[in-house]
Amino acid sequence: MNNKRVIIDYLSVTFAERYNNLSDRNEAYLILDIFREYFKLDMCQIEESNYAVNNFRYQFILNKYIILRCCGPLNDFGYRTCQLELKGDGCREFERLKEGISSWYDFFEFLMGFNPTFKRIDITIDDISGKEMPLKYLYDKIEGNAYTSIFKTEPKILGTLKRGLTIDFGSRNSKTELCIYDKYKQQRTLKKEVPYEYWTRYEMRFRQGKADAIVLDLLENYKDEEDVIYGIRLKAFATKALYSILDIKENSKPDKNHLYREKTDSKWLSFLETTEKGILPKAEMRKSTSETSYNYIMPKAKMILLLWFVEAKCDKQLFEERLYHELFTLLSNTSRMQLKRFNQFMIERKMSTYTDEAFKELLKEISKIIEEGELPF
Repeated sequence: MNNKRVIIDYLSVTFAERYNNLSDRNEAYLILDIFREYFKLDMCQIEESNYAVNNFRYQFILNKYIILRCCGPLNDFGYRTCQLELKGDGCREFERLKEGISSWYDFFEFLMGFNPTFKRIDITIDDISGKEMPLKYLYDKIEGNAYTSIFKTEPKILGTLKRGLTIDFGSRNSKTELCIYDKYKQQRTLKKEVPYEYWTRYEMRFRQGKADAIVLDLLENYKDEEDVIYGIRLKAFATKALYSILDIKENSKPDKNHLYREKTDSKWLSFLETTEKGILPKAEMRKSTSETSYNYIMPKAKMILLLWFVEAKCDKQLFEERLYHELFTLLSNTSRMQLKRFNQFMIERKMSTYTDEAFKELLKEISKIIEEGELPF
């Protein structure tokens, strides 16, 4: 693919904050420090915005292009959320900052430590020659319905070949979207310098559960330690993925009733440099399980338990009294959503669920244990 390049050109990921007992600002700066250290940045390279979008309270710009938002909407566990967003310039900034130190594979693994949800990832193939698949040739094929795709709707064709063409498959609400457009004319319209004489971009956008599945697939099946920038066989993934999303057919006047039987266009195969269609991983929304919660919460919980034990001066009775008091407070202030989540965990562990009455009885039992512990004999 000497006349093509494959890049990650957008990434959005959310994750829960770690310490709900801290003030919003302290929590935000704690998260900021984690990412500042990861990117090897000084505080002078961080800018705090005067506003934050999407109901987040704090927004930081890391070295001009990487955006970190903190103290956002609550997740299912009642934790405030954060968002890390890398647009095109942010992706290139990450590669400059971590050159020779960390690859995209390493970055994904680092993010996995936050039990994240990948909201969107864009993977693009840039054709900078037009040798195998000129945009006009592709346009004529699509106009003539000489193609198959994973989309149920017809593509939207915007603009013209002369002024700048865009072909959109799917929509912003789709878990998978393909946007093919004349990047050269777009950049020239914006009065930007273009290092190529031809530039067509094939932009695959994966959202929500599909984005999660794509990242996991890259980590599990496409690792490449020799690729310094990505650490992933990104080209292999992208070409197979594009072929599975869009298949250009050889016959210019195909039988519409038997399109899938038509041979793939030789120019399309030459452009993709593969004869193998990939299988896009299913967009399964990841469900938070009891094990996920345990792995996320326990590192903090263990430190708190240790703190209580030290505060009780290693006295077992005082420690247990503190523990039961905290359980009583927890049950007294638990929301219906949290009780529902608890019952989901019980089901996972093949145990009987709790009714409202059962929870009240449990509260009474804990109260009784506390009262007995406070008796003078």
